[in-house]
Amino acid sequence: MRAFAFTDRGGHRERNEDAVLCGEVIARQEMEAPEESQLPPGGFLGAVADGMGGGPGGAEAARIILSALAGAVLPGFWEEARELVQAVCRHAAEGLTRLAGGRPELAGLGTAVAGLWARGDRALAFNCGDCRVYRIRHGFFDLLTKDHSLVYELYASGALEEEAMAAHPLKHILTSSIQDSADPPRVFFREVPLIAGDSFFLCSDGVWEALPRAELERLASSGPPGESASLVARALKGLGARDNTSFLWIC
Repeated sequence: MRAFAFTDRGGHRERNEDAVLCGEVIARQEMEAPEESQLPPGGFLGAVADGMGGGPGGAEAARIILSALAGAVLPGFWEEARELVQAVCRHAAEGLTRLAGGRPELAGLGTAVAGLWARGDRALAFNCGDCRVYRIRHGFFDLLTKDHSLVYELYASGALEEEAMAAHPLKHILTSSIQDSADPPRVFFREVPLIAGDSFFLCSDGVWEALPRAELERLASSGPPGESASLVARALKGLGARDNTSFLWIC
């Protein structure tokens, strides 16, 4: 398996508070093109985090959750893997609370995260917040995760069309995240089988807001994954996305 990682501050933000986990934590202000990695055959954990809180706080929160995931030794049993990921997210949130203690400038410190653990013939997708995991099968993007956000709840109830989520004035209101908060983070999990030809697209909200699903499908069908990943990156930079934009394409 291969992976293509990309993270960029976008056209309107001064700092990049996103980060990507692909073997190591990738946290850069700008990238011109995705970075390709060869994945180990025994199993792979990748993730995307979208920090919040402004300034260095959000970027630090994103690095903390991804570093914690990178250091986790996932077991061979899937139910235990869920429990471990949940524990990692809870401990990361507790670490953010300690970090923010006595530092008013870090008020609101937190991060959204989405990840994928692929092993054998199965994969475990998870998220907390509004980062997403899509499965690409036969050129179509299937959303595997559920946003923890007010607008996603409106969409799930049928009160809002999917295309309207990106521009909704309340889209920034999250119902769960890895955060300096008394409430432990809620993590959504979905286990799926792997079949030949499957690939996965993990991204921050700056990507799915800038490029709707139909456009992602069009770009994904434009050639081999490496070329398509470069097309997505160029499209995001060409649009001058209003938010930080990060993705991880696993194929």
